Amino acid sequence: MSEQKPEVSEQKPKRRWLTTRDLLTMAAIAVIGALFSSYVWNALMGVMTPVFGFLGPLGWIGATGVYMIWPVIVGLLICRPGAVTLYSLIQGFVEMLFGNPFGAMAIVYAGVEGIGLDIGLGLFRWKPTLPAAMVGAGIGSMFVSVLYIYVFGMQSAIPYAPIIGAITGFISGAILGGLVGWLIVQALRKTGIVSRMGLKGYEEIA
Repeated sequence: MSEQKPEVSEQKPKRRWLTTRDLLTMAAIAVIGALFSSYVWNALMGVMTPVFGFLGPLGWIGATGVYMIWPVIVGLLICRPGAVTLYSLIQGFVEMLFGNPFGAMAIVYAGVEGIGLDIGLGLFRWKPTLPAAMVGAGIGSMFVSVLYIYVFGMQSAIPYAPIIGAITGFISGAILGGLVGWLIVQALRKTGIVSRMGLKGYEEIA
């Protein structure tokens, strides 16, 4: 009788939650995002806010979606639950070190955006798709926009400020953050940079 060889499982080993490469990627993008937030954001707001002048004192919310670009890029490259929240906290901390005028509150604001984006990506099982990016960025921008309104007491001076801020923040985040971030990641994939970095996204853990 011939001996039967035991069957060998061909299942791929599960990937760790975050690799060293993931953490290094997050740190590098956090520096870029923090520099943008600390030194470019105010100038950009001055240019973009008049475009949303029809929103009156809440016109600045129309530009808040731009801030979601960097978390979206991280979310689409790493595609792991909680990764964007962790990244956002790191970026907020780096912003504080770079002299962000919000100080330690920059960590809170960035963290809220990350939580919102993580929720949105989670609805799509963290797959790096355009709908996931837009919905996630919309939720993240909506969360922080409403938070700003309450922190600065705008809800008592402007009728329906939280509702207007939530709707405007979501649309701004979805388009200026989610769509733009997704397009940047697609451009990086076409150049082969993502593959060379070993960031295969969801396909690696599917």
